[in-house]
Amino acid sequence: MNAKTRWPVLLFPLFLGLAHGVADGSAGLLLGHLPESQPELQVVWLVLLYNAFGFGGQPLVAWFADHFRFNRLCAIGGLLSLALALSPLTAGQPLVAVLLAGLGSAAFHVGAGALTLLASDRKADGAGLFAAPGVVGLGIGGALAVTHHFVFAPFCVLLVALSLGICFWPARTASAPGPRMSKEPCFEAHDWIMVGLLVAISLRSLVWTAFQFALAGQVQNLLYLALAAGFGKIAGGFLAERLGYRRWALIALCVAAPLLAFAGKRLSLLIPGVALLQSTIPCSLAAFAQILPARPALATGLVFGLAVVLGGLPSFFTDPANLVAPVAVLLVLLLAGLCFWQAIGVRRPNTAA
Repeated sequence: MNAKTRWPVLLFPLFLGLAHGVADGSAGLLLGHLPESQPELQVVWLVLLYNAFGFGGQPLVAWFADHFRFNRLCAIGGLLSLALALSPLTAGQPLVAVLLAGLGSAAFHVGAGALTLLASDRKADGAGLFAAPGVVGLGIGGALAVTHHFVFAPFCVLLVALSLGICFWPARTASAPGPRMSKEPCFEAHDWIMVGLLVAISLRSLVWTAFQFALAGQVQNLLYLALAAGFGKIAGGFLAERLGYRRWALIALCVAAPLLAFAGKRLSLLIPGVALLQSTIPCSLAAFAQILPARPALATGLVFGLAVVLGGLPSFFTDPANLVAPVAVLLVLLLAGLCFWQAIGVRRPNTAA
């Protein structure tokens, strides 16, 4: 399929990407608003609760989405749950709002991610268009909260409007069934590929999380990095389809490693380093989707949920400054690149080289 005939296929992933940006932006706004009314310790627990449901809950929600083919319903329900979390109905009830936001985020990510994969033939270019706006929206939502612009009403309206758009969008493959799910319990070759990919994504996520912690409070710099990450995901999706998943992941991570290792606080190195680091997400998602063709929601939940949780765990047990030390960054990213190369090389997904 050439570029001219490919673009109509990518319109739905692009629309879902816009919804992704608004969904993550609303979550960032809600979490950023918590310190205004809650003590510090309570805020920490509420954020951990959101992460547990919003990220850790994705594989579980994905099982239901795949089993009952509820992809579109999950995407719509997730957006409406986020809208409810920001609505006056939950005002003064932070626990209820955070639970709704966490569950809504988990449902939206796996549902919309699955719709994206099905609509774009499980390719990295569509995955990149869906993934990119999320990090930008999160950065914008967080920045609005830090600057005390708590614009809940516009986000609620956008979330409801986007949910209606997803409901009525005539996606050509959004409901297409995939191959039958195997019920055999044996641990096959593709399971080892999944383990390798999951390790690689978790290692990459570890570096990204560490830099976010290290730059906490530097709103302008975090926005620059969010924009760089968004650009990297879009560019990485298209480049991976042309150069091959395996080759692009190795190139991107090997170049990102020295840039991030020796960047310090220099944006001239951080921005391209983060763009390259995040550019491997689309091919990661596409590789999982092609290994698990009958489970597009689970593929999304593993990349956007479980891998993020695993990558973020070390930040709770050590000073993030240790994780952004030059030697640590170099070793982690080079190991991630090796895992990508080995995992995708065992059995190349479709066009991966």
